[in-house]
Amino acid sequence: MPTASNPFRVHGIAEDEYFTDRADEVARIARTLTEPGAKLLVYGPRRMGKTSALARAVARVREQGHLACIADLSTASTVADMGNRVMAAAARVLGRDWGDFADALARGLRASLVFTPDHATGIVTPSFELSLRAVAVEVQRERFGEVLDAIDALAARRRRTVGLVLDEFQEIERFGGEAAEWHLRGVLQRHQHLAYVLAGSQPALIRRMLSEGQAFYGLLDQLQFGPMDPAHLAAWIDERMTTHGVAARGVGARAIALAGPRTRDVVVVARRAYELARLRGEAEAADADAALAEVAAEQDDLLRAQWEELTPLQQNVLRAVAMDAGGLTTRDTLQRFALPSSGSAANAAVALIDAGRLVRDAATATGHAFENPFFREWVRRRTLRDLGPAVLP
Repeated sequence: MPTASNPFRVHGIAEDEYFTDRADEVARIARTLTEPGAKLLVYGPRRMGKTSALARAVARVREQGHLACIADLSTASTVADMGNRVMAAAARVLGRDWGDFADALARGLRASLVFTPDHATGIVTPSFELSLRAVAVEVQRERFGEVLDAIDALAARRRRTVGLVLDEFQEIERFGGEAAEWHLRGVLQRHQHLAYVLAGSQPALIRRMLSEGQAFYGLLDQLQFGPMDPAHLAAWIDERMTTHGVAARGVGARAIALAGPRTRDVVVVARRAYELARLRGEAEAADADAALAEVAAEQDDLLRAQWEELTPLQQNVLRAVAMDAGGLTTRDTLQRFALPSSGSAANAAVALIDAGRLVRDAATATGHAFENPFFREWVRRRTLRDLGPAVLP
């Protein structure tokens, strides 16, 4: 009986044998992090494996003797929080080599800092005093810029290049809109000893930032982080399952067909399929279908709450997209799903895109797809019965 651990990891950063492919992306990010004054934008939808690739590139750069760190800005609630994330990330790396990092950083700032020592490592982590979180956002932006200025100045004095990844950098837009974006541009473009990688997961917002006349127009090299090669991912899934005691045939390809193109969603299905097939010692494509259904069922409370937040019109648009039997605004679809008009259906779809429930997808009959494949499965299984037995999946 197979006793191996599950060969797929879906929580946290994928490392070592849990990480696959992305060789070109990792290599380009790593090169950028060692080039003085370089500025690279890495962007694409969420759950593609971007953060894992960034972490792998940072690790590679550090293994080569260079300095690099990654600051996650995704959950920051103020600009001061962002500054704290950068200082903490820099301290973990620079504090090891530059013992006076915290004191030297403090001398370059106008804000008061709090110093937290780690007695196990000897590293001192600086952070802003809590009172800064409550001051005007313009002041917080200035202090955030000073943190980056100070790190650049320290790198210049030591004649080193410091690679800095700002993950989910587009969150700065929440704290002042375009004014915040222009401020960040001004800070970035004056630094010659920091090598920046800006990473983001809101493509529509980022494309707006990059457009002519906007803050980041012409400033950044660009690397779009799209879906992994499906043939590679499918083969990797089957191989991982087989080498962990479950002979797999076509599971990877089916998982991609059901849950693609986002890497994490596919791996979630593969992970569950492995658990379903573990006792049998073999897995086939049908296990991916069963896995998708199980994961959707487990998320019933969350997905039901998302459904109940929608208007009846939006719910019917989701039914139509889940069925994907024809164009969203065709007469047959309007009648079948009780959509009042082509205009109302199109407007509802736009609202669902803005809410993160749908994405545009030219490969589908409706021109749209679910952002979350588990929500699609839930809609198919829980709501299509309202249309009668002829349309049940």
